[in-house]
Amino acid sequence: MLPAHPRALRCLLALLLLVASSAAAQGPTDPLPSCDEDLQALRDRIAANYGGFRLEVTGPRRERFERDFADLRERASRTTGPDCRVVLKALVDWFEDPHLFLYETRRLDTAETTRRAATVASLPLDEAGARAALAQRAGELDPIEGIWYDGPLRYAVVRDPAGERGRFVAVLLTADSTLWRPGHVRAHLVRRAEGRYDVELYERNFALQHRVATLHKRVLLRLSPGIWGKAFPVVPADSGVLDPVDAHRPTITRRPGTVIVAIPSHDGPYKAVLDRLVRANEDALKHADRLIIDLRGNEGGGAGMSDALLPYVVSERMRPSLLEPADAVMLSSDDQIAYARRAFGPETSRFVQGLVARLQAAPGEFVAFAAPGEAPQPSLPAPILGPRRVGVITDRGTVSAAEVLVLTALRSERVTVFGEPTAGALDYQSVSIVPFSARERRWFLGYPTITRSTRLPAGGMRGHGIAPTVPLDLSRLDDPITVVEEALRGPAPE
Repeated sequence: MLPAHPRALRCLLALLLLVASSAAAQGPTDPLPSCDEDLQALRDRIAANYGGFRLEVTGPRRERFERDFADLRERASRTTGPDCRVVLKALVDWFEDPHLFLYETRRLDTAETTRRAATVASLPLDEAGARAALAQRAGELDPIEGIWYDGPLRYAVVRDPAGERGRFVAVLLTADSTLWRPGHVRAHLVRRAEGRYDVELYERNFALQHRVATLHKRVLLRLSPGIWGKAFPVVPADSGVLDPVDAHRPTITRRPGTVIVAIPSHDGPYKAVLDRLVRANEDALKHADRLIIDLRGNEGGGAGMSDALLPYVVSERMRPSLLEPADAVMLSSDDQIAYARRAFGPETSRFVQGLVARLQAAPGEFVAFAAPGEAPQPSLPAPILGPRRVGVITDRGTVSAAEVLVLTALRSERVTVFGEPTAGALDYQSVSIVPFSARERRWFLGYPTITRSTRLPAGGMRGHGIAPTVPLDLSRLDDPITVVEEALRGPAPE
């Protein structure tokens, strides 16, 4: 399985800047497309590249799509300028696939950055003042209110003094450039249903990004991409479940007889961090009665990130996989051929050359991702005797590579999965970002390049995810980790 990387956006940023620069070279008078032209171009690019369009937009669902697309075209005809983003996003959102999205460019020239810097709002607020104000309203705070951190950046998220109920601002408490100063408003947030927030976030160069943020385990805010960690207020049950500097990093904590591993991200750079933590806690893991792996809010990444934990998860006998064996394919297109050349190793490698040849030979068709015998399924490590019982905690934000770990865990005879169904994002995987119009430089299409099976949607997981062994309403639990720990002390479920 090849899940998408949460930093695919950042990894491809240089490529996007090159595309944008090339388009800009056509001349400043080159007009931007109309919103209707953008919408049609986006649809065409999705249809050419996205396996889910080919396999799942059929029959009655195709009829519904065409009706909804006609409505979007009518909206597009009345929409101009930056407002077109909402119409384009509505199209990608129609598919309800976490790996299909609209990417906003972060490119601004120096003059525009300077202009925006002069107009940014500010509030006279420092961390001491924010903590005092938040403490005074402790009983009525929205879950989003508090002190948050994103690496070296710290924010105070407070009610928008100029806004109505449910609107908040993120006030910068630490500076990250000469243009951004403490007190500047870095983001605007609006509460929506089910713990979601619409976010308008300014990047370091003042490029405006629109995100949908979700709150997990009360102290992790996922901005997709990006994670903020909550520093204040935090109840004792939530203390220590995040790294205090970088909320992406995995952590290991110990209780008598129990080791707790929290993994907020499967992003590649954090593999080395988890490897070191597992080595440093090897003795504790080998002698623990219980191991708890907390995957709530995990943003995905690369499945191999958590390999160091697998010996403590797998069992001598493994159950059958919940997902039937499938042969991954790619839908052939010019974008897909370009992706295959750069994404799977040196272009001169036998694997890449074979994949490119198959794609070139069958334009517009699905082709096997791997030739027979080229990509055998990775073998699981031998189990390390240690934790007698393993609990995995999931929620609806457990996505992509984290779901690969869940599927492996469910095969083990010593594992019980607790919590909520996962996001269900493994049917279409491994993201690429491409322009969808030669003249459009504001927005790009992010799409999954690999389709798990041509039998989809049959046997798929999108829309329902992976069900836990023991369902828990996490929103009603004051201390889910302790609940899981106590459950692991009892008899294993049949």
